[in-house]
Amino acid sequence: HGFDTLHVLIPAIMQNSNAKISKAAMLQKTAEYCKKLKQERAQMHNEAEILRNEIETLNNAIGQCQAQLPATGVPVTRQRADQLKKMFDEYVKNRTLTNWKFWIFSKIIAHLFDTFNAMVSTSSTEELCRTTLSWLDQHCSLVNLRPDVTNALTSLSTTTSILSDPSKLPEQATKAALNPKSEPR
Repeated sequence: HGFDTLHVLIPAIMQNSNAKISKAAMLQKTAEYCKKLKQERAQMHNEAEILRNEIETLNNAIGQCQAQLPATGVPVTRQRADQLKKMFDEYVKNRTLTNWKFWIFSKIIAHLFDTFNAMVSTSSTEELCRTTLSWLDQHCSLVNLRPDVTNALTSLSTTTSILSDPSKLPEQATKAALNPKSEPR
């Protein structure tokens, strides 16, 4: 019964299933097959060890990179801030072309946008929530909003004709939205 089992398990013997093979040859083939399996197993263990070392090295490198990041997450790069400013200006332009009054609103919230852009981290969902709540506490209270809105309205009254000739304001708003670099923020 044991030799019949070996006959089914050993590939070299199973390939020649019709051929007569002696018990000694069958044991020889079984020993060779066991030796081959042992070598394959040793090779797999070596590969697994190499992969474990690579994983450990990569984890150490990741840890070193993360240790260099600031506690508030990935800092806002100048490039990201500039990109967000361009996106904000493009949004203001599109909305102002639809309704010129949006430009006035954008002047009032511009400072809030800048502080949000500088303070809120998007490195993770938890960081986004934490830094957004912190930003809300620091910049969106009435105590902080009043001077910002007052400064924005003062700027609007000195840079546009809102006080002297309000009928020109739609044209000025559209012109300013189309060329945001030419007017003060």
